Amino acid sequence: MERKTERMNGAIGAYFAACDATRERRQLKNGGVEERQTPYTLFGLARAVRLSPEEILSTIRSGRRSKTADILRDAVLRIAAYTLEHALLGDLSYQVALEAIRAMGLTDGAEHGGDLRIVLDETAERYAK
Repeated sequence: MERKTERMNGAIGAYFAACDATRERRQLKNGGVEERQTPYTLFGLARAVRLSPEEILSTIRSGRRSKTADILRDAVLRIAAYTLEHALLGDLSYQVALEAIRAMGLTDGAEHGGDLRIVLDETAERYAK
């Protein structure tokens, strides 16, 4: 079992490292070229660990504490954080980010009416006004 979790942890680390190191090149209408990092996705993670997205989500939703569930939960939360950060930076629309988070089973949106709430600390709040 320990060997399986080591392999999974290695595959997940390699997946995130590959995303961070890879740049997608896209031709712009004005003739320029834009390079962007390959995004983190649940499907990319699933491919890396050779599980379906459904298997990953059922493992982390099961409520059982295991090394595998902890590793997968951490990876899914990293993808969710990445998604939200890029939505806040304007690289991704709020609706797309929220749908991605919902697809990962991290929220159903019902408890807050589908609203995303951002709480700023005092320093950030001064700059937001």
